[in-house]
Amino acid sequence: MTTPTLSRARTRRGFTLPEVLISLTVAMVVISGAVAFSVQSWSTRRGWTVRETVDRDARFVGLSLSRDVQEAGIAFTSTPVFASMDTFGDTLTALSVPYDPTEAGVYPIFNDGDTLPTYPPGGTCGANCIDFQRVNGTFDLQSGDLARLQVGSSRRLLLLTSVAGQLNGLFRVNFLNVPRLLNRRSGLDSLLLMRSGTSIQKVNMVMYWHDQTKQYLMRASKLNGSGQPIGATMASNVEAFNPRLLFTSGSEHATYNGLDADTTNDGNDIIGVKIRSRIRSTKSDPAVNGGQPIARWYEWRVAPRNLLYEKNRM
Repeated sequence: MTTPTLSRARTRRGFTLPEVLISLTVAMVVISGAVAFSVQSWSTRRGWTVRETVDRDARFVGLSLSRDVQEAGIAFTSTPVFASMDTFGDTLTALSVPYDPTEAGVYPIFNDGDTLPTYPPGGTCGANCIDFQRVNGTFDLQSGDLARLQVGSSRRLLLLTSVAGQLNGLFRVNFLNVPRLLNRRSGLDSLLLMRSGTSIQKVNMVMYWHDQTKQYLMRASKLNGSGQPIGATMASNVEAFNPRLLFTSGSEHATYNGLDADTTNDGNDIIGVKIRSRIRSTKSDPAVNGGQPIARWYEWRVAPRNLLYEKNRM
């Protein structure tokens, strides 16, 4: 028979040494697993944070490109040699006619009444000067505007350096006398102005290009007095920017050419644009990619509604 003293002693027994060792081992395994999981989760989150900076910049660039390129060709029908959209090198340009709130005015050239169909070489008032007729007694062009000069089937892009009202319902424009603007023909060179069938209209422009030295993606919607873009930084850490034109034939080209033997790359066959860009993260983390910034390639394809409409209408 067990005495009360011995029974109370047995009930107060602690864990044995093997039990303690087993408990400690299990606890260490559980703690180690939890720590490893926490470290992995934290590292994954840090990597996601770094990658998100790249994706965020790419989303911003993609939205801006889509918005601007979608407007290409508004009230601006492309021709084989003069299109509303163009790419050359690492540069993308798009032209459209502004609506504010109605379409920008189209102004016919001053007609002096001569029976000859064309004016003598040069403008009506000089090599870089043309007189136009007001419409409803007014005009909406001003200095610094970009304008499309239409002479029969020929077209020029003019940067207006001054616009002034004249007597007898006329106004006079002076323009920068350069052979090309935005990779398109400009000035008059040997073009003869027609007394009938010549007009001028304001156009909007947008231009994207890559500053390789600073690795910036630049955007401009105006040109300065010398015809150079007045740019603003759209994105930094842009390592590459490669725009290409897409054509109705299914092909893609670095630019268009309506004068060569290839009829699939004419300006009026452009259906859209493909842009590939490599963007680097603005942040880095010692635990991600060896502490180096992450760089990714992105691609956008934009088919302006206006170009689609023109192709379906033809």
